[in-house]
Amino acid sequence: MMLSKDDEGGIGVKIALIHYRAGLMDGVSLEMEKWKSVLEKMGHEVHMVAGNISPAVDVYIKEMGFEDEKYRWINHNAFEKLDVPSKELLDAIDDKAKGIEMFFDKHLSSYDLLIPNNIWSLGASLPTAIALVRYANKTYKKFIAHNHDFWWEREYFLHPTLKEIGEMLEEYCPPDLPNVKHVVINEKAKKAMKDRKNLESNVVPNVMNFDAPAFVGEKLNEDVRKYFEINKGDIVFLQATRITPRKAIELAIDLIEKFKELAKIYVGRELYNDQNFSGRVLLAFSGMCEDNTEWYRDELYDHAKEKNVEVLDMYGSVEGKKWSFWDLYNVADMITYPSILEGWGNQLLEAITAKKPVALFEYEIFKSDIKPSGLEYVDLGDTFTKKGDLVKVSPQLLEKGAEECMRILFNKENYESMTENNFRIGKEFFGYATLEKLIEEILKK
Repeated sequence: MMLSKDDEGGIGVKIALIHYRAGLMDGVSLEMEKWKSVLEKMGHEVHMVAGNISPAVDVYIKEMGFEDEKYRWINHNAFEKLDVPSKELLDAIDDKAKGIEMFFDKHLSSYDLLIPNNIWSLGASLPTAIALVRYANKTYKKFIAHNHDFWWEREYFLHPTLKEIGEMLEEYCPPDLPNVKHVVINEKAKKAMKDRKNLESNVVPNVMNFDAPAFVGEKLNEDVRKYFEINKGDIVFLQATRITPRKAIELAIDLIEKFKELAKIYVGRELYNDQNFSGRVLLAFSGMCEDNTEWYRDELYDHAKEKNVEVLDMYGSVEGKKWSFWDLYNVADMITYPSILEGWGNQLLEAITAKKPVALFEYEIFKSDIKPSGLEYVDLGDTFTKKGDLVKVSPQLLEKGAEECMRILFNKENYESMTENNFRIGKEFFGYATLEKLIEEILKK
């Protein structure tokens, strides 16, 4: 997939980043923005191609998006319950693929390099995946398939209603094409690609711009706290993720319950930020709750009430455009990141960039791809049990984690040492310079 010397140099190439949606706060959209920034710095012209309307989207193709009227119908019949004759479903997928391919013919012809994100790995829109393979075979354009998530990792896609649907997933997600180079975001995915598909891939981790202006500051901290009636001496644990079960947010509630017990005798003591502890401790949410996980949010509120932990949902202020998602990091004294399953860990990198300490559960990809960098954190262990819908870790781990939070939040030197060290490590291993170097290597292959 070698680009010409002119393509590699100052002249640059025209590149399309393609996804079902762009310009939003989901992990894939955020990584696309980072790739766009780095590729433009390298001298390339970069456009976003997506199936949603957003200021970030340069080329809008409704038919490949989640809002298209056929999207839900196809997925329901393909992966949930077949309510129509099998031929009707298969014909609908083929017809939709042909229609999307026509839009690709119209809108993608001017691009030198195409970078689909998740289209050839997740299988969330089979017609889009099929159309793009047909387009790749027809045009022999150069592709870098950026595979963030795979269909075999999602229970939803594991039991298709027809064997033909399963065969489509195997053939197109991801495809084996000579003009396509594959990129994955962790070592586990690299191994799975080789084992399942006999495909080679490059690991490119998620990154953050550690050279960007800080999105936290004293004035913003004061303004956001005032808006939410949070006093200077209150301690805020921030859960800066979507509210969904795999984030295991109940562990943050359990941790805060233990922390509050220990912190009772510290009321009036000086915190890391020179404020005197008021005695109030709360868990704040800044991420959205999708419609299909409202039941989980309700369970979290019940759990918090049982544990006497105050919860503040700040996401409405993001929807209402009073504050940005990034502004809300300002209220945090500590970030909770108790996820039990992540493809990488965007919120972890955000916390490091914001110079906030993190309490986290050692999920699989963290242990294999991130932990070796040497980051410091409050450890919530790497094994869990379940009680009903909620995740549990041992009381001993929670006790130890709460003690570590105390050591950090009530000692300026400990707080600054941890956050500054993590920032340095993050910049070295997960910064834009690392992404640029990895992209350069792929383009030269």
